[in-house]
This record gives sequence, C-alpha cells and structure tokens, in this order.
Amino acid sequence: MTSGDAEPTQEQRDPFGIDRLCVDYDYLLYKIHDYVSSIQLKTIETCEQQNRLIEQGIIEQVIDKNVNEVKKILAQCDGLESHFDMLDQLNGIVESFEPRLQKVIADHKDLQRR
Repeated sequence: MTSGDAEPTQEQRDPFGIDRLCVDYDYLLYKIHDYVSSIQLKTIETCEQQNRLIEQGIIEQVIDKNVNEVKKILAQCDGLESHFDMLDQLNGIVESFEPRLQKVIADHKDLQRR
C-alpha cells in the first residue's frame, strides 16, 4: 500500500469531531434518561409506601374507632342485662308476695268474723 492508499485516520474522516460529539451527546441523553428513570422509580416507591402507611393508619383509626364503639355498645348491653336481671328479681319478689298477701287477707277475714 502506498501512502495515498492508506486508510484515513479518525481525524481525517471527522476533522471537527462531529461523530464523537454525537456519541457523547447520545451517551449524555442516555445517562439523563437513566437518572430521571431512577428518580421516577424512587418517587413512585416512596409515594406508594407513604400511601400504604396513610391507608393503614386510616384503616387502623377506623378499626380502633369501630372497636371502641362496639365496646361501648357491649357495655350498654351489659347494663341492659343488669336491668333485666333486676326486673326478674322484682318479679320474683312480687310473685312471692302474692301467697303472703292471700294469707294476710285470709287472716284478716278470719279476724273480722270473730
């Protein structure tokens, strides 16, 4: 090969470095895109995590509120059951007075006849 037949060097083919500039530009865009994607993924993960925490917090608050309401209702049911027990006791007392009262009435009638 003669010196005229030799392959041109990179500088001869691209004296202004346009090819290298294009490669560097594409690489820079790739790195920016990669960095933005990384930030996007981290942002989504963080938002989803915060959302889960908020939802769990809200759900836990609602559950706690509902549990407290159920406890109050159960306490009221216990109070109501106590009142029914008292009514049953009063009914027993009233029923036990009937034979006594009948005896008193019978004794009173006997005393009046004498």
